[in-house]
Amino acid sequence: MDLDARAAEVEQMWIGIVRFGMVAVICAVLAAGCASSVYAQSSSGQPTAQAVEPVIIDGYRSARFGTSEAEVKRAIKADLGGDDPARVVNEIERTTALVMPHQALLPDSPPATVSYILGATSAKLVQVNIVWGDNGGADIRQIVLTANALVQYFIQKGSYAKDSLVVNQKLPDGTILAFRGADAQGRMVLLQLVPIADASDAKKPEGKDKLVDVNKGMLKLSYIENPAKPDIFRIEKGRF
Repeated sequence: MDLDARAAEVEQMWIGIVRFGMVAVICAVLAAGCASSVYAQSSSGQPTAQAVEPVIIDGYRSARFGTSEAEVKRAIKADLGGDDPARVVNEIERTTALVMPHQALLPDSPPATVSYILGATSAKLVQVNIVWGDNGGADIRQIVLTANALVQYFIQKGSYAKDSLVVNQKLPDGTILAFRGADAQGRMVLLQLVPIADASDAKKPEGKDKLVDVNKGMLKLSYIENPAKPDIFRIEKGRF
């Protein structure tokens, strides 16, 4: 099976898994345009309007946007335990990441790496990235099932800002934008699934005779304080 055919198969598998067991949720939330109310059944058996709380995206677990490095470290210890995080500086963006690898965050899912990003100017928490399969990818079925569980979780969490909600959209580079949503403050949660192609015989030259299979993938979940204007180093316009 060539790459395009296998990629199409993976995409269809993903679409099927996402839709299975989620029809009622999608009808109630997505088809309604993420409206401010859904319908529940009252004691009399008649449908009654029930408010859906707006989503608030203010960080990950007890690590809140705008907190200092010391506060983030305390939150990491409370939420994840274990050893102290590794401190990694991005020399280009001038941000600092507190990195916790090999975290078992969900049952039957690959271990994940959690990175807490401190802004270049503020030195406060501006983003949290959680990546499954960051070391060469993980089993594609595990990745897809993990993505499906997260999509369902985020859809059921509440209502998102108008026009911010995207579910299961294939991007030109083959990445699947599994979920995107923003709160009223513009803070965003972003879930991306990246299929990873493996060549069956690395010694063969590229071409039709080289079998390529998509059997691995990577899943990246990001909580972003300000996606429109990230706190990273930039050379000022007109400086050079």
